[in-house]
Amino acid sequence: LFSNLSSVSTDDRAGADCAVDYLLRCGHRNIAMLGGSLDISDTSARRYEGFLDAFRRQGLEFDAQRFYYAGRFSYENGYTGMQTILKRAPEVTAVFAMADVIAIGAIRAACDAGKRVPEDISVIGYDGLKVGDYYCPKLSTIAQSLDRIALRSFEIIMACVENGAQARHITVPFTLSCKQSVRNLLKE
Repeated sequence: LFSNLSSVSTDDRAGADCAVDYLLRCGHRNIAMLGGSLDISDTSARRYEGFLDAFRRQGLEFDAQRFYYAGRFSYENGYTGMQTILKRAPEVTAVFAMADVIAIGAIRAACDAGKRVPEDISVIGYDGLKVGDYYCPKLSTIAQSLDRIALRSFEIIMACVENGAQARHITVPFTLSCKQSVRNLLKE
């Protein structure tokens, strides 16, 4: 973050922690992560750390060589990442995707590989994009309130323009949106 620029976002680390904690509470242990390059994306780095936080609390180790795929936040990289994970770690039962577009690409790749979501592989995304509600299955995700982010951003801009206010960094709440793409292994 730059001290002279304002920002409004969710707490990416806490959001990722929440998503992975949910997968762990559903009995998953072989969890893959699809996301961005950690050295060039602060968002990816924070979400990666949140993933690790959830694992550490359970005393689990994360094998990034087998279970992490770094690419762009896109449908295509979600697809390619899921293909790569299925080859590297066929025992995978769940995926945390750092963005909903990655999650949707991953679900398509899993289906094309003959896997069912969530029966064979659970997937959770991050963003809360509306398309997730119309995808099959409906996407579980960490939902960010775009309306709240936009409103707070507007308030900051107006305070700067009208009153010369200093730059501010604000976090807004997120919600865990449990839909259809995650299977609870413990309820069977």
